[in-house]
Amino acid sequence: MPGVITLKSRQRRMMDWINTNLAYRFIAIGRTSPWEDENNPPYPDEKSQEITELIGLQRVDSYKFAKVIPNPTTLQKRTGVYYKGLYYATTQDSEVALAEGYTSILVRVTLDRDTVESIPVGVTFRQVGLYVGVNATPDEIKYGITRAQWENKLDEDKGTLEVIDNRPPLGRQADQMEEIYILLDF
Repeated sequence: MPGVITLKSRQRRMMDWINTNLAYRFIAIGRTSPWEDENNPPYPDEKSQEITELIGLQRVDSYKFAKVIPNPTTLQKRTGVYYKGLYYATTQDSEVALAEGYTSILVRVTLDRDTVESIPVGVTFRQVGLYVGVNATPDEIKYGITRAQWENKLDEDKGTLEVIDNRPPLGRQADQMEEIYILLDF
C-alpha cells in the first residue's frame, strides 16, 4: 500500500512557500505561435526552464490560500474562485487556512492596460509561468519586465521557473483587464 503525505506536511510546505523571501515573484506570459490544436494545448514539459517566446513579466499582485469546494452551493459558486473546472474557497488569513485544511495557494496578476507596460496590448499568448526569486529593479517591480530587459538579466537574477502552464490562446485587448491565476498545490 502506498504512503501518503500528511495534511500537516502539506500545510507546512505551503506556509514555507509563502514565508520564504525569494526576492520577487513574477508571472510571465509567452508563446505567440499557435499550438497544433489550439483548443488542446500540449502538456508542459517539466524540464522547462524558460517560457517559450517570452512576451513579458508582471509582478504577482496577490496570494490567497485556496481549497477545493467539492460540491459547491450556488452561493459558494458566486463567492468562490473558479479555476480550471473547479470552485475554490479562498482566504488571506493563514490561521483560517491552517484550521480549515487549506493546502493550495492561488497566485494572481492583473494585466491592466493603464499600468502594465511590460506586456503590450494586442498580443495573443498561450503560455503562463511563475518565476520565483527574480532580482528586479524598482521600475521592473512597478511596471513589469519586458522581453528586452529579461534578455539582459544575468541568469542568476532570473530566479527559477517554478510553474509552467500551456493554455488556449488569450488575447490582450485595449478595452479590458485580464486576471491571470496560477494554482500551487502542496
